Amino acid sequence: MMYRSGLFVLAFACVCCHLPAQQPEDIIFYISPAGKPGNPGTVDRPFATLGQAREAVRELRNRQDYRPVQILLREGIYAFHTTFDLAAADSGSVTAPIQYAGYPGEHIVFHGGAFLEPQAFRPVTDPAIRQRLLSEVRNNVLELDLREHGITDFGSLQPYGFGRVPEPAPLELFINGARQPLARFPNTGIVQIGQVYDAGSIPREGDFSGRGAVFGYEYDRPQRWLQASDIWLHGHFSFGFNDDHLRIARIDTAAQTITLAQPHLYGVKSSIYVDTTQWIDMAGLSLRGYYVYNLPEEIDQPGEWFLDRQSGKIYLYPPDGFTTARVEVSLLQDPFIRVRNTAHLLFKNIHFTTARGMGVYLEDAHHITFDSCSFSQLGTVAISAGQPLQYNRQTYRTDGSPDLNDWRSRAFHHIGIRHCRISHTGTGGIILAGGDRQTLDSAAHVIRDCYFSHTDEVNQSYAPAVKLDGVGHTVSHCVFQDQRHMAIRLYGNNHRIEYNLFERICTAADDMGAIYTGRDPAARGTVILHNHFKDILPTDDDSQVAAVFLDDGTGGIEVGHNYFERVGSQGDKELFGAVSIHGGHDNNVHHNVFQDCEVAIGNNYWKPERWQQFLESPLIREQLYGEVDITSPVYQETYPELKTLGTDRDLRLNRIAENILINSQMVLNGRCAFFYNHLEEAKNLDKALEKIGFELELVGPDR
Repeated sequence: MMYRSGLFVLAFACVCCHLPAQQPEDIIFYISPAGKPGNPGTVDRPFATLGQAREAVRELRNRQDYRPVQILLREGIYAFHTTFDLAAADSGSVTAPIQYAGYPGEHIVFHGGAFLEPQAFRPVTDPAIRQRLLSEVRNNVLELDLREHGITDFGSLQPYGFGRVPEPAPLELFINGARQPLARFPNTGIVQIGQVYDAGSIPREGDFSGRGAVFGYEYDRPQRWLQASDIWLHGHFSFGFNDDHLRIARIDTAAQTITLAQPHLYGVKSSIYVDTTQWIDMAGLSLRGYYVYNLPEEIDQPGEWFLDRQSGKIYLYPPDGFTTARVEVSLLQDPFIRVRNTAHLLFKNIHFTTARGMGVYLEDAHHITFDSCSFSQLGTVAISAGQPLQYNRQTYRTDGSPDLNDWRSRAFHHIGIRHCRISHTGTGGIILAGGDRQTLDSAAHVIRDCYFSHTDEVNQSYAPAVKLDGVGHTVSHCVFQDQRHMAIRLYGNNHRIEYNLFERICTAADDMGAIYTGRDPAARGTVILHNHFKDILPTDDDSQVAAVFLDDGTGGIEVGHNYFERVGSQGDKELFGAVSIHGGHDNNVHHNVFQDCEVAIGNNYWKPERWQQFLESPLIREQLYGEVDITSPVYQETYPELKTLGTDRDLRLNRIAENILINSQMVLNGRCAFFYNHLEEAKNLDKALEKIGFELELVGPDR
């Protein structure tokens, strides 16, 4: 039995696909890197820029010419220094859409960075810098002066991580399409957090004074770092579901302490001196620790680099084959394309790459389609509908938890993303909002036949490949691979997640699932059907991960007809399974096959008193009666189980029905309503999959 999928083969090339057949009344403009400003946009005399084409379309509309328009981009690299803006005047219509598309059979690259010639890198000669480099690599490290190449804006390192809405990345270095690591110690893994003398202010508990933690270290490396002025730590400083990037304010080598410049959301906890009787000290312990980065003193591996922001010089230990490598740095901080108050546009066969920000930002838009595009080497995300991820407003919810979203708009419907490839981005893949949660009107967004991998290279937690908010989004026939944390984050109602492959997700996470939702009992009606979850396993035996995690009181979700293969871990708390339910009820887990899963269903049952406390908390009351109204006719009719949500129910059960277990246990910790689940032998796998109605379909862009 084989799973067939189309995977990303060439990171720098788009999939070539045919445009819809040209209609006799279509107007076609051409753009080329070899075009000229005064050209009319014909095939022989193409425009030079997208802006010229946009003005030509506006001129047509001013003349009352409303025919469909195709804007065809000829092969080449288009350098972006500013955002290409589209507004209401640039809209198409149902009968006359506007297409921005690569010419069939040609590769079109939108590039937001600069290319550097490998031969421009020279050996380091400055005695002061050479003295800071390790003696064993001193003669291997090369330097390049960015200012001599016209690059003066380097951006700045800043806090990233859970509890912060992401901002654009600073300048990054890419070699042959791979993001290169800032010089770090240790080269792999983490060092432990020593004795904590001051956990720092704890924003999660309402302390916003901004005091950084003070803690000990038990290694001798910091003695080498005393000349460094911009040293950062990245790691898990409390729990295993969040990571953080924090700057060092001081190192006291006599006391062997580190003082941080910023607080960690939950306060810093030791990973050496731990009270093993307290779950809060033990949670995420196996992942707790950090590495230190942005130090020329730690350049000792091929690919490691450091940027001296005072001199503008890059210092690099070149990898093998460097003399013929493609070397790029990211420059563009704003989106490549910004679409506001616009409709009926198609973007096709375009590769967006090498920028500090995102590919495309949408605001108050509808009927926008992306087809056969690819996105890579971006500092934030590929496509965002409603969150600019720039100049963010950081807010906190009524329970003190950080709001991880800064929505500027949720007025979207009919956004389509098809046959696209999204990989090696900094803080996620696609962000979609839309629909009306008050009325449950659907946005009808569709993400289909796409490929996602490594969308969390800067923010390594809560940077999902797909984040959905609102009502009625569909994700189908997609491939999700190689994510450190979650693949899909769900907010809202009535989404469909179906016919997807999830493989090697949550590879560096704890208390997390490949598909995650939680802490909103009004968010229900989502179905997770006919998916294949494969090799979703933790980094160690103490961490707990799931394929589907319905967290913190989530209810009314259907999980059916899926194939779970080597998925899930109980972890040290022995609560998790391939499908994990934390407190919620009225979920329906049915007709699934669980093969070689440590536990099929992890059910952390909440007693009535905990449910009552949960329902009476300010945050949950706001979600039930403020953001929506679960007493409204539309909610009561759509979700009749909500009629008794607030009553004193003795049993709040989940339905676990007609699942097939192959070399897997069933359930832990709590009561469920069981119906006709049974065991099967591995030799009967095909029969079991047929029985639950699961088929291994083609998935991904090439299906």
